[in-house]
Amino acid sequence: MIEEFLVIWNWLEQQDLAKARSELLLLPEAADGQTTAMRHLLQAELQRREGNNSGADGQFRLACLLITNPSWQAMALYRNGLNLRSMGKFVEAAEAFLDALELEPGQAASIHALQFTKLNTENIKALLGRLSSVVKKARQFPLGLQLLADWEFQIGQKLQALEHSYYSAQLSVSAQQKQLLNWGAIPKLPEALIIGAPKSGTTSFAAALTNHPQLWVHPRKELHFFDGRWEWGQSWYRCQFPVFQAGAQIIRLEATPNYLQLPEAPERLHGLIPTARLVVVLREPLDRAVSWYHHMTRQEGLRKPLAEVIETELNGLLELSEQERSKLGWFGSNCLAGSLYVSQIKRWQRFFKPEQLLLLAFEDIVQNPLLATQRVATHIGVDPNLFTPKLAFLKLNAAPATYLALAPELAERCRETLLNADCSLWRSLAERD
Repeated sequence: MIEEFLVIWNWLEQQDLAKARSELLLLPEAADGQTTAMRHLLQAELQRREGNNSGADGQFRLACLLITNPSWQAMALYRNGLNLRSMGKFVEAAEAFLDALELEPGQAASIHALQFTKLNTENIKALLGRLSSVVKKARQFPLGLQLLADWEFQIGQKLQALEHSYYSAQLSVSAQQKQLLNWGAIPKLPEALIIGAPKSGTTSFAAALTNHPQLWVHPRKELHFFDGRWEWGQSWYRCQFPVFQAGAQIIRLEATPNYLQLPEAPERLHGLIPTARLVVVLREPLDRAVSWYHHMTRQEGLRKPLAEVIETELNGLLELSEQERSKLGWFGSNCLAGSLYVSQIKRWQRFFKPEQLLLLAFEDIVQNPLLATQRVATHIGVDPNLFTPKLAFLKLNAAPATYLALAPELAERCRETLLNADCSLWRSLAERD
């Protein structure tokens, strides 16, 4: 039975939901408790990917009660957490992720999911003890310690948070780079950043860059210092990065794609790191907007239909003058506003020289990840020939299923009005390459 289960699970991971459903229907009747549990898990994951969150919830709960294998139970709890978060049940989702971590303290997926789950200060205070216990069980797991440090800072335990942040940054260094660490150095600011755009493959691209021996990429994507955590102070930001010995020639960078859109971010970043090398990845504007909508349904519990959300935002943005739109940060659901690349790039160009900004098309990165990473290496000043020749572009932070496109009439209206200049900018990047 386990072989049949793994086959169907693989179809789900490949987003072939029709094939997974047909194979699930062909499974023989369950002969024991574990077979029944696995069937519930398959049905739950299928329903989650199809968007039937309430149906999936019941199936996940049954699976979690019946599964006895700790690894599969942790997987079921993690997937249930994703499902609960899509339903807007953020505290329950966080508890499910912690349940999974208590079974498998080094499970990176649950830490990442917990990082992007909306919790207020009171929620964090209530859950901090559980996360602390998990981290103690996996002391060499830097992602868990980084999240713990974040929670500690948010509830006022700032000195301990800074110590944990800096130590976790040092723990996250590769074995090859560890011998080049300057363990006792005063924390320093990074040299490079990926600043955008959201839902443009920046998670996968940042992961690809870690294959270069002269690059250290922060493993916890989206530090959000120059937007949501500016008031935390630069001491906090410095403690997110390890310091290497003089002459090590290792460039440190982080990726927070929301920086691109925030009006205050260019001046803030320039004030701290005026020599920073910046990388911007742009996806076809409307494709990015639709992807962002689905991201919001999964992480923020957005429930309105795609067409309604896009049309409402389009009409609202068109009512604004071009000058008003050029000053925008977040607007509405931020699907279309997040794709106003031209005005966003102009804001960065006021503070940074052309040679400091590298613009790449997401679609080109997917087609030729090695060439794209080599361009980044050249841009930030490391040897472009040190990447693995057969570098793969792994799909990280991808949607759980393929989703329906926008109606052609509405899509055309978006591209020909609001997003016209932004589509031209994106095409110019793709044509240049």
